[in-house]
Amino acid sequence: MAGFEGRSLSCGGFKSEDVARRIFGGENTIQTQMDVEAALARVQARLGVIPQAASDEINRKCHVELLDVEEYNRQYRITNHPLVCLIRVYAGICDGDAGEYIHFGTTTQDIMDTARMLQLKQAYELITEKAVRLRGRIAELARRYKGLVMMGRTNDQQALPITLGFKMATWADELDRSIERLEGSRDRIFVGSFFGAAGTLASLEEKGLDIKRELMRELGLGDARIMWFTSRDRLVELASNLCILAGTLGRIGNEVYNGQRSEVDELAEGFKPGKVGSSTMPHKRNPFIPGEIVSYARLARSVMVDALSSMEGTNERDVRTIGLENEFLARACCLADAAVSRTLVLMEDLEVHEEGIRRNLDLLGGLVYAEALMMRLSGDFGRLEAHEIVYELAQKAISENLSFRDVLLADSRVGGRLTRSDLDEIMNPAHYTGLAEHFVDAVVGEED
Repeated sequence: MAGFEGRSLSCGGFKSEDVARRIFGGENTIQTQMDVEAALARVQARLGVIPQAASDEINRKCHVELLDVEEYNRQYRITNHPLVCLIRVYAGICDGDAGEYIHFGTTTQDIMDTARMLQLKQAYELITEKAVRLRGRIAELARRYKGLVMMGRTNDQQALPITLGFKMATWADELDRSIERLEGSRDRIFVGSFFGAAGTLASLEEKGLDIKRELMRELGLGDARIMWFTSRDRLVELASNLCILAGTLGRIGNEVYNGQRSEVDELAEGFKPGKVGSSTMPHKRNPFIPGEIVSYARLARSVMVDALSSMEGTNERDVRTIGLENEFLARACCLADAAVSRTLVLMEDLEVHEEGIRRNLDLLGGLVYAEALMMRLSGDFGRLEAHEIVYELAQKAISENLSFRDVLLADSRVGGRLTRSDLDEIMNPAHYTGLAEHFVDAVVGEED
């Protein structure tokens, strides 16, 4: 069925096997449009609008593999129309006059919008299921490492100790919000369309509402109250939800990408013999999977420009804005699917380098415990003066490349009150992770 690939939704070269190739592939796109036409015939036959025999024949022939691909493409070249070519070829394989009742009383926009909604719903549900699976995997890792002390960083500089589980729990928490958005907006987004040429159901006025209601029930879509030919906010909301999800995954990818730097060496994508990082440098283990995830997230940003532009449709239909949709919807879905699929792979095989984590805890020789030291000295000097003292001595240690402990002990204000043993206690990272483990439990629970 390669001849139908020109009808597929565009997905670029992203690693989105399920959505790009299966759901949005040309064959499934044509089949879904046929499914909508067949469902419409079933409903109209039940309501006495078209003969039952015609509906039966239309449904018997509702299989994309029965279509003549060459004839379909010929009709497309003649009509330059995305649906009339299908209607003609579909009608041609139906016996008798059954084909005359395909597309009865409806319009192209109804069928295209409804079929696209069915495809988008398939993609959306698949991506949501993967996101839920990913969240479960990250929660498992957060529980496993909730007590593994590591250095927290702000503005890419060492700040204060946290735990790895704490970091991962923030990933899970952010994913929870994406999943809530995906699930909470499903009913609002996934509605079908059956309103006729200008949206008033003029061609089927007497039975139009019954057909519309029954058709949506048949297809498992919501029943819109009024036509939405130029009201495309539902599609923009769908794209927004998926782009936000991709952004969350990009943040996770960035964490691993930076954690795999040789100078950091705390996290890394899984390695197996045979995996090659460089064609010229045999030692390299490049963070390719995290890099892919970040790239997908960055590409997703541009989707929203086109998505929001599609809301500017004029009057009752506007091909200028509708023409944007196949591109931005497919990109949003495929980028989100690729990002979540690759993040699942990354988290499944994630390497945690505990030796690197431990090494980095004292990389600055205790300087990161300046806050803890300040709080300890505030009882003697007050908080503001304690801050000034610790600031002065910390900057001296940094500027002159001296041991922070030695600088502290040599200063009479500090050395007269604290011993080296006291400083070792204050500068024990395990004693200054605050409520990190509590927050892990609050997000992912203590058990599965």
